[in-house]
Amino acid sequence: MAKQLTGKPPIKPLRSVQYDLFSTFFGEAAELSNTIELWDAIPKYAVSPRNQNALRSADNRLPVHEYCFAYATRRAGQRIESACRVAIQPASVKIAGSYIDFYPSTDEELVEEVIRKIFADQQCGLHDPANTESWVRFSVQMIRKELKARGKTRSIDEIKRSIDILSKTHVSLFVDETDDPVYSAPILSDVTRVTRQKYLEDSSMTWVARLPALISKSVNELTYRQFNYGVLMSLTSPLARWLHKRLSHNYTNASFMDPYQTLYSSIQRDSGLLTYKRTNDNLKFLEAAFNELLKHRVLHSWERLEERREGRKIIDIKYRLCAHSDFIRDVKAANARLKDSRSALSRTSVDKTVPSGK
Repeated sequence: MAKQLTGKPPIKPLRSVQYDLFSTFFGEAAELSNTIELWDAIPKYAVSPRNQNALRSADNRLPVHEYCFAYATRRAGQRIESACRVAIQPASVKIAGSYIDFYPSTDEELVEEVIRKIFADQQCGLHDPANTESWVRFSVQMIRKELKARGKTRSIDEIKRSIDILSKTHVSLFVDETDDPVYSAPILSDVTRVTRQKYLEDSSMTWVARLPALISKSVNELTYRQFNYGVLMSLTSPLARWLHKRLSHNYTNASFMDPYQTLYSSIQRDSGLLTYKRTNDNLKFLEAAFNELLKHRVLHSWERLEERREGRKIIDIKYRLCAHSDFIRDVKAANARLKDSRSALSRTSVDKTVPSGK
């Protein structure tokens, strides 16, 4: 039976085969990270700062943001799709003496991505498979340095605010119209902060945070996939980043002979990022994201395969996306790594059941 969560990381490092596999990459490790099967499918960062400003009340409050999407996975070769709903309780952050509500958005998406990258470093991450807990040690300077190196410069205060939002935002996930959430927690839990004065006194001191249990569960069950983190961090459009991660996770048979087909309506439903009132504006935003993926050698080409109309009004569009050779190479490396990881974990499980001979 799993132990009760203590709110503190284990004092001693734990030996975890699952974490060793999670932090071992096929390729240049600095440019690679992991997509997390269910966690990354939840549209957590879909409300733009502009839309948040429009939604705030006179006293700077935001309502709980609820959004419905579909989550699809494969089990035993079968595609299983579930109807999901996410409820996001906004973070209340004190700014200049007043509290203002925020939903997590682009800045928080990038900061979480960097923190997860730091977690994959054996010197900074800790995973307890028995209790399904994952912890990460980091400094604000580490995050600032990584964001700057990726062309996403943020100030120390902006990063601290993002961590504040991530730790105070509460995410609840509902599946198949259930009344009770199957998951409910902040994006970052049990955050232990280090003040500037303490850091100057001892530069080895770091912040500590517990990652979502859905990430820990994915680490345990190998339901993550390697993807090109360097490409992701070079993309400017939040929708392009969302598409890149979903393609990296789902397009496992990427090849020149097997293009990927998807619907505008599916992307609109599942990303939460196509929020313009006019369909034509959403299509321009989506196709601009496709073009950015072309520029960064994720896609070789894309085309409108079929348009569905009611009169002159476009109802839906089926797209065909053809992978670039660079992306195909990335997918093949991810497939090889997953196969190797499953084999290694299987060998470990067998070794534990073999008598020692004593």
